[in-house]
Amino acid sequence: MTVIVFSDYGCPYCKKLHGTLAQLLARDPKVRIVWRDWPIFGGASLLAAQAAIASQWQGKHAAFNAALFAQPGRITEASVQAAAKVAKVDWTRLQSDMKTRMKEINTVIARSNAGAQALKFEGTPGLLIGNARFGGAASLIQLMEAVA
Repeated sequence: MTVIVFSDYGCPYCKKLHGTLAQLLARDPKVRIVWRDWPIFGGASLLAAQAAIASQWQGKHAAFNAALFAQPGRITEASVQAAAKVAKVDWTRLQSDMKTRMKEINTVIARSNAGAQALKFEGTPGLLIGNARFGGAASLIQLMEAVA
């Protein structure tokens, strides 16, 4: 079963949900998580989303995604850089990829935004599991029931 997650690195509920999704994956290896960056909390969230998308060209998206959600407090440019270090992302290369591929990165974000709007999500996190939509930080039990 695929779980599509519309999230923002600046959203405290998304941070909580990230841990719950990790528990779900540990319990059910057939679950697949698809992350859709939907930065709705402003500049630092947008920077984090752009950096996360760009990290895929280093093969580090999963590690960087987890490191971003593990950052304490509000997301800032400094916490994005700290997460990159934790995930072993080459910061100089990341900045270069962000600059040269900005159009492609922003297209990915625009598609996520359009998808979230089409699904009528009002905020983050938003989850799509099969035909079921969830808003907010769903519990492990809710997620297990939905994927069953």
